[in-house]
Amino acid sequence: MDLKKRAEKLKTDIPAIFLALKDKDTPLPAKVFAGLTIAYALSPVDFHT
Repeated sequence: MDLKKRAEKLKTDIPAIFLALKDKDTPLPAKVFAGLTIAYALSPVDFHT
């Protein structure tokens, strides 16, 4: 996936994750996983092999 497509996908995915993080009914493990997902998405390090 090139950088432009990745950026477009992040534009739709990140707001959805933030909404889930703000919802009080979202379980804690889901919030932790969502936070890790955001950190990975914004990280300059690529763990894909």
